[in-house]
Amino acid sequence: VVGSDSNFIGTDQGYEAARWCALNLLSTVNAYLSENSATSADLSNIKVVKLFGIVRSHDDFQEQHLVMNGASDLIKDVLGDSGACHARSAIGSNSLPLGIAVEVEMICKIVE
Repeated sequence: VVGSDSNFIGTDQGYEAARWCALNLLSTVNAYLSENSATSADLSNIKVVKLFGIVRSHDDFQEQHLVMNGASDLIKDVLGDSGACHARSAIGSNSLPLGIAVEVEMICKIVE
């Protein structure tokens, strides 16, 4: 999800963008686990430790935390209890690479 310099997205669109980011992160982790012959782990063996989100927004926008709920909610929906409790930070920025609306970073660990 992208926007122009004069057209920042709102909280609801940002929430959906953050969900897509989280889905992409889980997809990447799942691909790693399925390709790594050293482990037989899958997403059920993942514990999310922290999410960090950057929301492209105007100076007066103060709902970055609500945008990041999209990522947290999707993680919880997919992983259940192992995704329900994680640390999280959300900040705003007036610019992100390629004009993207939301960037999310995830730290997770494999639990046996």
